[in-house]
Amino acid sequence: MIRAALLLSFGLLLAAPSRAAAPFDGGAGALDVPKPDLTAMQEAAADARRSRADLYAFTKEEAAAAYKKFAFGIKAPRATAFTFDKDVPADIQKQMLADLAFIKGLAGENATALHRKIFGAVSGADYAKFFETRVSAIGMNSCGGGNAVACVIPFQDPSKMWLTQNFIRFSHPQVSRMMVVYHEARHTETKNRNWPHATCPTPFRDENGKDMKSIWTGATLAGEPACDETPFGSYSSSTIMLKNISKYCTNCTDKVKLDAGLYADDQLGRIIDAGAKKEMRDDFSR
Repeated sequence: MIRAALLLSFGLLLAAPSRAAAPFDGGAGALDVPKPDLTAMQEAAADARRSRADLYAFTKEEAAAAYKKFAFGIKAPRATAFTFDKDVPADIQKQMLADLAFIKGLAGENATALHRKIFGAVSGADYAKFFETRVSAIGMNSCGGGNAVACVIPFQDPSKMWLTQNFIRFSHPQVSRMMVVYHEARHTETKNRNWPHATCPTPFRDENGKDMKSIWTGATLAGEPACDETPFGSYSSSTIMLKNISKYCTNCTDKVKLDAGLYADDQLGRIIDAGAKKEMRDDFSR
């Protein structure tokens, strides 16, 4: 199994695509690609420094290399559902299926423009389509250890998601666990260089002048690869998803809507491009 240093994860994470480039509109890009010889890339990635502050991330250079390997394999959205590897424990499969069923059961009365562009409606059917047309398989991996819940390893399989034992030890609300999962699903998009993250500024403080810290680990985020510079990245898209659930879900409990809003507001702080953040805030206010 690929060493943890290779991982891309959000779990939540590095240098983002240029804002000048036309953003992909959220359309699926399922992959059916041969397995290349990964030895050299694995050895190089193993030597790369990885952040321990907020799970793990991949570099812009690694994303470019993955694109060269796999972009030719992008095809139309798959019609088949994802599969679990045989080594995924029954309790983790059960939790994952329950969480996805929770998301699939959501209904909404409206949606913001950015949400419609990325996901469609606030609709369980649209959320299920987003996930199932990107993720072909789910396996087990340490994802670097620590607090990681899930990750994507593009050099091994750009449409596969890996879960860790933390998935059933996660102390955060269910809707926030799904935020991680949908963040990771965004990272499968080879067409978009897997939406690498931006490096958070140093110093990195919130609107009250306090150091920005990870809601997941409590670690300080200044200088870490844990931010976004576009409304279409992995942090941004999952923030948009949760904000819309908090605003428009018609069959959510008050607690689910409150949790969704809380985590969305926290993650909005990771959007470091002023134009991108304004675009998101304007979108939420409409």
